[in-house]
Amino acid sequence: MKSKWLISVKDGSLNTVSNDLKKLGIKSIETLESIGVIMVVPTNQKMADVKKINGVLSVEEERDVNI
Repeated sequence: MKSKWLISVKDGSLNTVSNDLKKLGIKSIETLESIGVIMVVPTNQKMADVKKINGVLSVEEERDVNI
């Protein structure tokens, strides 16, 4: 299973960031509007390139949590 990245974005920036992610070649994009997060499955992209997008607050790799 491929890892996913969770991208936190500034208020009002979801559409802009989504479009910029598509320009980077990311095809699998899921937007969670209520919490201001975009989930992506990266292919050849670097996390540093995503962090440079205007409106991105943080980028983290999704992790499993067991309680």
